Amino acid sequence: MDSSILYSKAGIATQILLSTEEDYFIVDIGDGTLRDLLLRKINFRKIKGIFLTHGHYDHIAGLYALLGHFRVIERKEKIDIYFPQGCKEAEQIVLAFKKSYDDFTFQIKIHRINGGDEIKIKDLKIKIFQMRHYAAVGKNRILHPDPAVGYQFIHHDKIIAISGDTGMCPGLIELVRGADVAYIDSTLKEEEVTDTIINNLHLSQKKAEEIGKLAKKYVPIHLQNNEDNY
Repeated sequence: MDSSILYSKAGIATQILLSTEEDYFIVDIGDGTLRDLLLRKINFRKIKGIFLTHGHYDHIAGLYALLGHFRVIERKEKIDIYFPQGCKEAEQIVLAFKKSYDDFTFQIKIHRINGGDEIKIKDLKIKIFQMRHYAAVGKNRILHPDPAVGYQFIHHDKIIAISGDTGMCPGLIELVRGADVAYIDSTLKEEEVTDTIINNLHLSQKKAEEIGKLAKKYVPIHLQNNEDNY
């Protein structure tokens, strides 16, 4: 199993691609995902699942475009879309696509998931972990909690963990521990850190590096726009 960041910048877009010998899987599907997949010459018919960590726009804005592309290429294969229970953004995007077109040739199957769930796809196992992530506007002005999960993909003896956006929480530790590769939210600069923000919104780069030591390798994601992470 291989994994790579297609793109990941805080407030713009995040999309991560995983592949097995036969299939592709996308974790989060921010704006530009379709372009990124085309540039990599991915076989769109081999994309078997889309896994959303939460419903914020920079992680979900590319969903409608990808479904539209599936329609244009007359995809026949079913697509499974997984997202946290209560993620209204994902529900509404899929509903809008279905209401807009009655001529698409593939089945869309949605799966509402919760922390503690497990999914089996051929020889790939996916474990779901509860994350803690609040909605925020302005300069980290926190509003309310939103449904958010992290994913652990287990294929043969390899484990890839992806946190999505999260503050510090027990699920994050469980997600990362023992992973071969862990993609961890690394949004905050140290001068932005407060107890409230780091426990409810995002991790700092320093905290992500600390948590990353629980894995064999960690990769920072969701960095701010003036920093590279791919």
